[in-house]
Amino acid sequence: MFSTLKSRLLLGVYIFIILSIPVGAFLASQNQTIKSSASGPVTKPIAPKPTTPPAREFLSASSSLTPTPSPDSSPPTVATSFGPTLSLKATLEGRTSDQTTKLFVGILEGSLSSNPKFLLSFSVDLPKSGEYSNLSLAGLTSGNSYTAILKGTSQIATSSAFVMSPNITNLNSGQTVNMLSGDLNEDNVIDSADYVIAKTALNSTSSSSNWNANADLNLDGVINLFDLIIISRNNGQVGATGAWTSPIPKSATPSASLNSYSAPIGGPGGSSSGHWIWIPNTY
Repeated sequence: MFSTLKSRLLLGVYIFIILSIPVGAFLASQNQTIKSSASGPVTKPIAPKPTTPPAREFLSASSSLTPTPSPDSSPPTVATSFGPTLSLKATLEGRTSDQTTKLFVGILEGSLSSNPKFLLSFSVDLPKSGEYSNLSLAGLTSGNSYTAILKGTSQIATSSAFVMSPNITNLNSGQTVNMLSGDLNEDNVIDSADYVIAKTALNSTSSSSNWNANADLNLDGVINLFDLIIISRNNGQVGATGAWTSPIPKSATPSASLNSYSAPIGGPGGSSSGHWIWIPNTY
């Protein structure tokens, strides 16, 4: 049947065509797949995230738990350096802008009585502003009632009751304590004896031999009629706790300490030279 060369060649061509159809279809499908892959979006490999060390992770978590105070939050009222403290503001009669004086502050338990015993006493340098703070009330009981006695160098004593706060106690509810001037001999009474002292230094200045700084009540640098008027106006005035027979002692109990003894009856504390004697008010 396929004896001739021509017939054999035709047979070979026919077989080749039959075999090439499936092979060509396979190759065409592979080519289409490659083209589709090439035309699609290229996805970049994702780099692994660096791991956070456990210690740093803990610190970050801790900082996120710490509350941040708001800008309008009020500052703490606890005076951490002193514990419970007393703040005050005083003005001396006759003064305008300068309230400078050596101020005695005595603390009594309860209300003012005729026989005061000072639990605490201080001698402070009152500044020009008249404001003083951080007087330690350590040893006193929070919530209890006490009375503060204030006395300037030329002023009679003034009392102010307060209930002790566990933090900061503002004397007189933060208002100014007004102190009467004219007590030049420091007996807690303003009378003719003080007037005589001022009159002796009348018209004197700091360069005068008869100068008495305590008599310059309005602090204008000269002792004149204005100082005498203040004394005359307050004649007969007696300070809190009544008259005293000797001046304020130069030393006082240090801040943040309680007296280990009962203070003598009368004025602010005691002194090594004697005892305070309280004289009832007879005026």
